[in-house]
Amino acid sequence: MKPTPDVQRTKTATDPDTLLELEKICISYHNKQVVHDVSLKVKRGEVVALIGPSGAGKSSLLRTVNYLEKPSSGTIRMGDRVISAEARPTRKDLIDLRREVGMVFQGFNLFPHLSALENVMLAQVHSLGRKKEEARERAYKELKHVGLEDYGDRNPSNCSGGQQQRIAIARALAMDPQLMLFDEPTSALDPELGVEVLNTMRRLAKEGMTMLVVTHEMHFAEEVADRVVFMAQGRVVEEGDARSLIREPQHPRTQQFLHAVQDR
Repeated sequence: MKPTPDVQRTKTATDPDTLLELEKICISYHNKQVVHDVSLKVKRGEVVALIGPSGAGKSSLLRTVNYLEKPSSGTIRMGDRVISAEARPTRKDLIDLRREVGMVFQGFNLFPHLSALENVMLAQVHSLGRKKEEARERAYKELKHVGLEDYGDRNPSNCSGGQQQRIAIARALAMDPQLMLFDEPTSALDPELGVEVLNTMRRLAKEGMTMLVVTHEMHFAEEVADRVVFMAQGRVVEEGDARSLIREPQHPRTQQFLHAVQDR
């Protein structure tokens, strides 16, 4: 399956409004290619949702942005920073890149023996070199930002799944990222708790945070995203304005997927 001719209509690579550009990204596992020559741009302040069936390569593509997934070929441009898979980036290259990109996973990845406040402080101290008092103040600010200002002393085991995911969001925000990545952040939550997380993401979008989101929440994608990218079999099949693509998809494969999701 090949992308439709009008996908990936974006501005030039020198466009100052472009924060992230993925160019011809390929990813292979055990000699099997799972992402095929995907190119994508995300503008500053834009929310882009990646949708598609399981196994489409969405999460793998997302994880290449901060090089948690090493692409077999292609180029990542994040602001003024350029990393080519062929050039084998150095450890410093990756540290500098990851400082600009926050990521929220399906799992919460919190340290169970630390309080919410300590979980949000930890990376600030060890990765950014902030003093503990400064990190504590920022951690409290971000917990308040996600509606958990009264939960700083609680350990993750004493928080709901939705609260734990919001702690993970606060931890990422405390690192001052230019871009936030979300990999199906509500997939491990029941619908009621998932709403807490989606509402937090809505607020971030309204505040102008640049976000790239892998999601199966079609209503969220239509309401919050500026643009939706539909992937299948490791390729971009269709992309466009969120509302238009969700309500009036043009490609038969996109239509098939959305009909299946909406009929559930």
